[in-house]
Amino acid sequence: MDTRESPPSRRAGWFGQHSVAVVAAVVAAVLGGVATAWGENLFTPGASDPGEQVRVLEARIKDLEAANGLLDDEATALREQNDSRQAELDDLEAQNQELREENQRLRDQASADDGAGADDGTDTGTDAGAAPDETGGGASAVVSGIRRETNAPVQVMLHTCLDLDTTSANWGAASVPQDLCYGDAGVEGARLTIMSGAPSRADCEAQTTWQQTIATDAVAEGMHLCVQTNERRTAYAHIAAVNADAETVAFDLVVWESS
Repeated sequence: MDTRESPPSRRAGWFGQHSVAVVAAVVAAVLGGVATAWGENLFTPGASDPGEQVRVLEARIKDLEAANGLLDDEATALREQNDSRQAELDDLEAQNQELREENQRLRDQASADDGAGADDGTDTGTDAGAAPDETGGGASAVVSGIRRETNAPVQVMLHTCLDLDTTSANWGAASVPQDLCYGDAGVEGARLTIMSGAPSRADCEAQTTWQQTIATDAVAEGMHLCVQTNERRTAYAHIAAVNADAETVAFDLVVWESS
């Protein structure tokens, strides 16, 4: 037997002739029978040209790379949208925190004003801390039993409530449930009654039928309401103005002392 090696030129010629077939055979051995994303085999059955098989495979690889690029672009766009939404959420949280701090500042100021009024020893005929431009004041308030009343309508924005028991200058305006609110459903409160005209204290106290909501489409300028506060005081609310565009309602208010 001749055990001498083939000359290099002969070996190179053999590999040159069969390199495509070798590559195709290796790829087929690794990926043979594996379905593509389109449910087809990587190689076309019955095809005899390995070079053609490789070209088909390369074309499909390019298609997959292009599809992968589109998915990457879409993922990048979604991440950017998420970052934008997170930034908006952070801004809203910051604004909410500012509102909470402002609300607390107003409450602290109201408490300080109440304390100052109680310490000065002056009896004005109204509860300490009542704003002078919002109360009836003087002897008439004592005689009529009025705790406080407005001299000008109090404007209330949507999603805002008033505490009719408070003596703070802004009537305890806040976004938490209180005695008299303006919300999505309309004018709301724990106990409300629509009256045909301006009621007296006795008229309101004689009422036995109460409701919690005056529907938005029923809320009208000039409406008269009896209100019972959380601290069981009797109050009268007159709707002085309704601005649907600005989403505000203005009330004239009278709150009587508890019996």
